[in-house]
Amino acid sequence: MNEAYEKKRRELIKSMDASMSQTMFEMHQAMSAEWATALTDKIDEFAEMGNNGVSMFTQVATQLTEFIDQKEKFFKENFGSFESATASSPTFMGAMLRSFGNAPNPPEFEAQGVKDGKTQLDYENALKAVNMGYRYGSLSIEPDGVFVVFKGLPSNIAEVQDPEMPFAPNLVELPIVTGDQFAQEKAPQSAMKSQESLKSWMEGQLQNNQEALTNAVRSYVKSQGEVGKKLTNEEVMADQQHMEDAKDFYMQQAMGVIKQAEMPQPQPTEEGAMVPMDDEEATALSFAGGGKFEFTMKDGGKVPAQIFRDLKDMDGPSKSIFSRFEAKYGSGAARNMGITLGKA
Repeated sequence: MNEAYEKKRRELIKSMDASMSQTMFEMHQAMSAEWATALTDKIDEFAEMGNNGVSMFTQVATQLTEFIDQKEKFFKENFGSFESATASSPTFMGAMLRSFGNAPNPPEFEAQGVKDGKTQLDYENALKAVNMGYRYGSLSIEPDGVFVVFKGLPSNIAEVQDPEMPFAPNLVELPIVTGDQFAQEKAPQSAMKSQESLKSWMEGQLQNNQEALTNAVRSYVKSQGEVGKKLTNEEVMADQQHMEDAKDFYMQQAMGVIKQAEMPQPQPTEEGAMVPMDDEEATALSFAGGGKFEFTMKDGGKVPAQIFRDLKDMDGPSKSIFSRFEAKYGSGAARNMGITLGKA
């Protein structure tokens, strides 16, 4: 998202923050104000009732104080504030951060493989719902309680229910990002040069990036389900072997992005066979029988090729030449070429 746009978006959201100017939602403010007015208007009536009136007045006043405390707590917990909210907060401010003005999916949701199914309009309607239902001017204090008209019906104010967590997100699963999709969308160009470089990058992602790990688990669970093995994300994450299998599966998906070049085909020679090499040091790799493999260097010289060693155990020209060879043709390509030359 454009940085200037995001800054403006947040400024607009901040301007919606009413937490510094009010302590309750509008409907509750109106109820409290009318309740206090009705209580004041009935002081004389309560006084005429003697001790019973004093007791009733105290009870209704205490009830009003408790009502105000409850509604202030409800406002604080559900409206929130711009300063304290994050895009995942179940408050109105949090809802605006994650929905207002083409907002991006919060990183913490991405990491869980979910998004909020509600829109900005849904949250605006939820705010209206919190502030609607009460008919202003309908509050009355009766001997058996305080009554209001709520949603068109006379109701004891103690029974008027507020919606529970009206601004909480409705989390729905994102489409699974497979390993190959993740690599194509996220990997830098430097990681896409070879399977080895991509493998190294993906290992880091599966170690440190929760989004990659979550998608690896979900991809694995889906693949197991397709062959009749029912697993849940939670079961996989709780089992070390399942987690290793999930990472391996995701890695294999990612590796499919890099199309390996076809290795050159051996050509027969008087001594045995050779393959031409497009390399910065060598022009050919040859086999002359008796386990003798050698490079033809660009200066015409011959150098032994340590073709059946692991790459990490090679040294000299073999290490540098075969490192480039395997980066181009894949891990194990040097050994495979040795076997192919030996059979040619």
